[in-house]
Amino acid sequence: MFQSIYGIRGLRQVPGPELRQLAKRYGIEQAQLVQLDTSYRQFLARQYNRDSVAVKNHYQPLQVSYYDATGQLRCFYVNCYAGGGFPNINWNYQGGLNQFPPAPQAPLDTILPLTTYLSYLRTPEGHLLPPQPATDYTVVVQWSRFMGRQSRRLIEATKRNGMLAQGQSVRLLFVSNDNLQAYVYEQQDRRDAARRK
Repeated sequence: MFQSIYGIRGLRQVPGPELRQLAKRYGIEQAQLVQLDTSYRQFLARQYNRDSVAVKNHYQPLQVSYYDATGQLRCFYVNCYAGGGFPNINWNYQGGLNQFPPAPQAPLDTILPLTTYLSYLRTPEGHLLPPQPATDYTVVVQWSRFMGRQSRRLIEATKRNGMLAQGQSVRLLFVSNDNLQAYVYEQQDRRDAARRK
């Protein structure tokens, strides 16, 4: 019941053609649509001893990372730090999104510079991303089908914030993480089943 109130759907893999259709419904331009490769999980696992809090944050299903022209993380929004709201997450709880770049919401870290992040992003068909043009800011939005309405609201809030970037070039990338989230839960289910035997 909790999931349906928040608009959360069942977790599963999303194939490329379905992802493209879903992106249209969410108002994501096809050129901005990418997905997170499941190998990202191994990358985060290797970072755990370095900064376990940062790893937990980068695993979250809804997040926005603002990178400057040098590729350093300058602002980070994560679902577990968002303000209360029922039945929706309030991404602008303290007014941070009223400026560009926004006021920080989640703790910043150095485990995921932009060049590393881009290496784990793929087209909906699973191909490597082509070289990306230089911009003042690159904003990477992780969203998912299974987070439903909450994803849509995050996408809309990020787009509104991007319109505040007067005189600055901004590239938006909308990263579906459904396949990664489904993969992580499938692996956990297998481990749990093996323990029960």
